[in-house]
Amino acid sequence: TLFPYTTLFRSTGDEAWLKKNYAALKGWATQMLAMDPTGEGLLVDVSNGNAGIWDYRQYPKHTSNWWDNIGFGHLDAYANALAYHALQGMAEMSRRTNMLDDARLFTSCADKLRSVYFNTFYDPGTGVLSGWRSQDGKQHDYYFTFVNGMAITYGLVPQDKANLIMDRMIAKMKDVGYTHFEYGLPGNLIPIRQEDYMVHNPRWGGPKEKDGSDTFQIYCNGGATACYVYFTLQALYKLDRRREADAMLFPLLRAYEEGGFQGHGKSGMTYDWKSWDGTPHGYEGLLVDDYQALLAVLSR
Repeated sequence: TLFPYTTLFRSTGDEAWLKKNYAALKGWATQMLAMDPTGEGLLVDVSNGNAGIWDYRQYPKHTSNWWDNIGFGHLDAYANALAYHALQGMAEMSRRTNMLDDARLFTSCADKLRSVYFNTFYDPGTGVLSGWRSQDGKQHDYYFTFVNGMAITYGLVPQDKANLIMDRMIAKMKDVGYTHFEYGLPGNLIPIRQEDYMVHNPRWGGPKEKDGSDTFQIYCNGGATACYVYFTLQALYKLDRRREADAMLFPLLRAYEEGGFQGHGKSGMTYDWKSWDGTPHGYEGLLVDDYQALLAVLSR
């Protein structure tokens, strides 16, 4: 909840709005920090994130992550990246309202989160950041494009490691044969195992096979979408990897111009999510998140 408002203020600098709403924003930030009960720096999700827990009778709702069909839980790399950026924004807003004790608190919490983030989520087996570390200590790593892009974009990855991570991500993309950047990017480059998928319906990417391969490329299970592609592009531009970023951005811009992310296919499904051959698997019709990648044009 806090994240878009800190971004709003950074964009507008509207101090009258900030003065009116600061108390509510601080309240949300305080609630957010309460999700770190041990004071170790990272927010802890309400679910334990362990493999195999996703029984609808026990967890009737989706996960709290935006990619809510995937079983993110406990220490969530996506949620903590957003929290870090939000805490930085809160520190800035506190300074602008002369709430200097608050500014010191939020800065300290952001710094602590950053100090433990990389070591918590880095998977030495793949050389990239995992999506989450469950309560049992297991890393859940599916080469998440959005997690790694977001962490690099927000400065949560040490400079000497960021290019190495992007090397691994680009190499994996080539290895699995993903080239259709006009469709966006898959959120994950390898199938989500059944034990880590929230829903059990194949329509939404829920696999019947344990390795998740039978529904790979459907919806959140590796489906292509422009949602969150911004962070991969932004990370590449930040690292001055312009050629690789342009190779993704320009086909995507052409698809925007041609209306490639809107409307229904013959099956009745929509083009906001596609399998890698372009078959639609969405339902929104017009998913506004698909257009965030246009911000990368400004970075370029």
